[in-house]
Amino acid sequence: MGIQGLTSFIDHSGTFLKDDHFRHSRLIIDGSNIFHFLYFNSSVDLKHGGDYDDFEDQVCEFFKALRDCGIEPYVVIDGGSDHTDKKFETLRQRAQSKINNLSMGLQGDRIIPVLVKQVFKQVLSSLKVPFAQCIFEADQEIASLAQRWNCPVLSNDSDFYIFDIQAGYLPFFHFQWQNVSVQRWSSQNYIPCKRYTTTSFCRHFNINRQLLPVFAAIAGNDYVNLTNMGFSIRWKGYPQMESNQKPSKF
Repeated sequence: MGIQGLTSFIDHSGTFLKDDHFRHSRLIIDGSNIFHFLYFNSSVDLKHGGDYDDFEDQVCEFFKALRDCGIEPYVVIDGGSDHTDKKFETLRQRAQSKINNLSMGLQGDRIIPVLVKQVFKQVLSSLKVPFAQCIFEADQEIASLAQRWNCPVLSNDSDFYIFDIQAGYLPFFHFQWQNVSVQRWSSQNYIPCKRYTTTSFCRHFNINRQLLPVFAAIAGNDYVNLTNMGFSIRWKGYPQMESNQKPSKF
């Protein structure tokens, strides 16, 4: 999932991510992305077939932090692969890369244990956290629900930099749920994070927001790879532009 190079570009630009004290709000969570992130970025054992007890504790701590800040989560989880097989080549390349790494003893500990998704759903049920699983990929449903409820999306998938979500997108990498803080003037808990909206992105690049999907296709994603056709986009060139220079309008 994701748009090649976009996350790194936005992180390093310092222009599009704004500091936010997140509290007392609904939150749509990209479940498939979050359980991967929680598992790989914690102290759980990444070998020996899966450390499900510690993973359960990690998930419980995460949702407790949300509750402590008055945040109402709704989790949406990916289903199966698209029946059109549009992503088949991307999935095949990822699987081949994992096989190659395992065969050479590289990054073998980054393979997600087979029952993590099931354990994640069981923990959500026990915590009474509402969740739904889509038939196929959940990105479109997540964005639509966030737009309908006027609340942000929590994920680490750069596809959400392109969806025009009014309440914004919260990259999980900047979501400091383990560092719940208290506002001095109100004594209310909040989670420090960064919020992204397409407004600042479109203004900076002079892009019509309705053409953001075209922009994503040009940049390259799981469905379109123009590099293989002899075209590419260079993200790293934009931050060095003069202040009065912008790419021509889409």
